[in-house]
Amino acid sequence: ILENELKDKFFGGEEIGFVDIAAVFIAFWIPLIQDITGLQFFTAEKFPKLHKWSQEFLNHPIVKENIPPRDTLFAYFKAHYDSLIASK
Repeated sequence: ILENELKDKFFGGEEIGFVDIAAVFIAFWIPLIQDITGLQFFTAEKFPKLHKWSQEFLNHPIVKENIPPRDTLFAYFKAHYDSLIASK
């Protein structure tokens, strides 16, 4: 559904808006989860518009200034994921 709603650079046009901010999980969290688990469900092939949007969104200066450091979150959640997998 979201794939079909993207007609410009961002959901509301050329500037970041509420929908872009609400969809941050797509741009930031889903790729992080994919890297941790090794699962690939959000790809450029399946969702070309959303993938392009996520790159534009994450590279926007305001977003770059305010998003948490990916490497720190990756290390934290990867350790917990590995611990969970090892305990099974």
